[in-house]
Amino acid sequence: MTDSRTFPGIDTPTRIAATCAVGVATEAVIFLRFGWAPPLAAYLCFGAVATVVSASDLAVRRVPNAVVLPGLACGVALLALGSGLDATWRSLARAGIAMVVLAGFYLALGLAFSSGMGMGDVKWAAVVGLYLGWLGWAAVATGTLLAFLAGSLFVIGRRFARPTDHRTPLPFAPFMAGGALVVMLAVR
Repeated sequence: MTDSRTFPGIDTPTRIAATCAVGVATEAVIFLRFGWAPPLAAYLCFGAVATVVSASDLAVRRVPNAVVLPGLACGVALLALGSGLDATWRSLARAGIAMVVLAGFYLALGLAFSSGMGMGDVKWAAVVGLYLGWLGWAAVATGTLLAFLAGSLFVIGRRFARPTDHRTPLPFAPFMAGGALVVMLAVR
């Protein structure tokens, strides 16, 4: 079993197996997208972190710091390494700026709508901003818009399916991860 404090919600054999299966599929798709390019290790790190964060948020509505913060540090280090190997220092600088901008945007949302956006989402947004920023500003904008579009469609569908359920919190980390992954796979 896993430590429920480190990986909240990923605590049964079924959830562990499902998280691993999704993680393997995510890693395979990322490898097919990037191949043996310098940023591959960084994006594989993102895939693993995104899988665990999404599974945890779906299961118990928590974005675990024990996964997000090391994932952010790993992303910075591996993107710096990839930038050094590829001489793409502008990409690294843009990634750092996008990380701060997207986290700031989510922080503003979290402060304005504290019942709808948690600080875990803000920290996760920093990670998402880092990786999308390395790909470009269009990737940041598109990934963010896709997350909000998918989240909105989910809420609308949930309202039709359960019209009396207005208080269940929305696990937003999976939508951020999904929007980012779609963009990562589409950007060439």
